[in-house]
Amino acid sequence: MNFRAVLIAVFVVLISIAWVQAGQRSIAINIYNDGFSQVTETRQVEMANGLINLKLHDIAEKIDPGSISLSGDGFEIRTVDYRYDLVSADRLLRKYIGQEIEFKKDDSLYSGSLINFDEDYLYIASNDKPGSVSIFERDDFKHVGLPKLSEGLVTRPMVNATVHSSVSGKQDVKLSYLTTGLGWQAEYHLAYNGKNSAEITAWINLDNQCGAAFPEAEIILIAGQVEREEATAGPSTMAEGREAYRPRKSSLEPLVDYHRYKLPFETTLGEMETKQAVLFEQQTIEVERYYKYEWSETKSDVKSIISFANDSDTGLGKPMPSGRMSIYDRESGAFLGSGKFESTPAGEEAEIFLGTAFDIKAERKRIDHKKIGRNKNSDSFEIIIRNHKSEKAKVIVCEEIYGYWEITEKSDDFTKEDFQNIEFEVYVEPGREKVITYTVEYSY
Repeated sequence: MNFRAVLIAVFVVLISIAWVQAGQRSIAINIYNDGFSQVTETRQVEMANGLINLKLHDIAEKIDPGSISLSGDGFEIRTVDYRYDLVSADRLLRKYIGQEIEFKKDDSLYSGSLINFDEDYLYIASNDKPGSVSIFERDDFKHVGLPKLSEGLVTRPMVNATVHSSVSGKQDVKLSYLTTGLGWQAEYHLAYNGKNSAEITAWINLDNQCGAAFPEAEIILIAGQVEREEATAGPSTMAEGREAYRPRKSSLEPLVDYHRYKLPFETTLGEMETKQAVLFEQQTIEVERYYKYEWSETKSDVKSIISFANDSDTGLGKPMPSGRMSIYDRESGAFLGSGKFESTPAGEEAEIFLGTAFDIKAERKRIDHKKIGRNKNSDSFEIIIRNHKSEKAKVIVCEEIYGYWEITEKSDDFTKEDFQNIEFEVYVEPGREKVITYTVEYSY
């Protein structure tokens, strides 16, 4: 709205009055992969002997106020509070309800007492005509003048502490808190050669939407699920612009039941900024390409799959946090698909869904049903896999069976994955079809 734009000039003046420099800062940030972070700072501040009011600016807007911790030598902390009632048009107007304001409309200057306001209108009582109330559209205003910044409003979030210092001079104050709005995600790029190898690269996307900037911070990424109560938080911020950045690769360290990925140098994480850091550099790994058929009543497509073992034999053997896997054809650079990548510890198998197969078709039907006892039945199934490709295809057929069951007849061997699931692994020659049949007896 026009009148909000005019308030920018007022905001600039207010910021210059209220801004307090943070001084020297040493910052370390633990960024967890489930939406919150732990910020730990050491700031050098000027202390005076006795009771003083310590104001720390450059604090995240999405902080959990209950997590704030202050510590240091030479002083005792009496109270700590977090202030995030930030300056905005609506907050300023709310503070001035019942007071006189000035506003400009159609090049004419008016004044009156602000009775109330909403998203579209201001309700003004005339000082010249007692009892008279006018309603103005907010879009019509060119200027709104307020005498001064109301108490209780701040231009940036801050931690305000009352401390009793036994010494004078510069002292180190350690500040720690939890905040939302700082996140990271692993981004994997896999260039597939069409056969049994691929080149994989891993990046980490850092996203800062917490409402504060962190200059020259030590960044540590934590992979793993942490139990945490829902936090209280200050006002949210939305991302508007993003800028990519690619520094050196990170190092990996274990931490209890989690993994730590420490960036190799201090980096500035700007407010509303996205950066990238290398998780591990390009490596050539062994992969396997096959297809998977899982029948359902609503959908029965054949999935195209790439898998690899996360071990030293294939070229990896390191913890891989969850994220997104994008797959490309190595020769042409064509995008083949992307999807969620589940966290994969060293020694486990990773399976990536490429998309729906075009040249592999399947159909499944029940060809017989018998009741062979009071609570016992027998069903026979036929699954036909047709390969329209020019090369042999490996297809895994997944079947879900209910009740207490036993396979009494089968055309091919299967693997029992768990109580309700079996898998047939078959190879279909090019231009041919493969028929799988089995009979299962089951009871409830």
